[in-house]
Amino acid sequence: MVSPWSRVVTIRFLDGFARSSPRDNDRPMSASASIRIVPYDKARHGDQPWRVVSAVFEEYGFPFAESDYDADLLDPATHYDGVRGWFAVAEDEVGKVVGCVGVTDEGDGLFELHRLYVLAGTRRGGAGSRLVQWVFDTARAHACRRMVLFSDVHFEDAHRLYLGHGFRNNRFRYAPDPWQSREWGFVRDFE
Repeated sequence: MVSPWSRVVTIRFLDGFARSSPRDNDRPMSASASIRIVPYDKARHGDQPWRVVSAVFEEYGFPFAESDYDADLLDPATHYDGVRGWFAVAEDEVGKVVGCVGVTDEGDGLFELHRLYVLAGTRRGGAGSRLVQWVFDTARAHACRRMVLFSDVHFEDAHRLYLGHGFRNNRFRYAPDPWQSREWGFVRDFE
């Protein structure tokens, strides 16, 4: 069976420009069955989410340093408290964190997906989709009607993932981070 991801994918964004990216099938891929999505536990996972995000930023040549903007990664258990926010990690078969994601309840049925990152060697194996599904399940359990997210314009693999999960590209912004990163905004309505 030919994977739908084995062809060139073109995405048209709000600025009217189309971007094409051939799929890189040379990267290692982990089997989805060996990945577990579990709630973040400080004692067990420590700074592993920080390390995942740092590795992804390094891969893209982005600066990544401890700052107030990244405080949620330094202490996910505080920022995603289990009442208005939740954080999960993707673990491989030996318990190493290979991905992470957060979601917050912004009120009135609006939720925001945060910090979806998956290590390069694990991508295209289902971890990202399983993390998104965990976010959907968590948000639905708390009466989500609409979900938003923002993603750096360079994270094209993530954009395809979001579009495949029913999000639509709805805006552009400069992120409130120290670097004023350029980001696409995505939105998805739930019934």
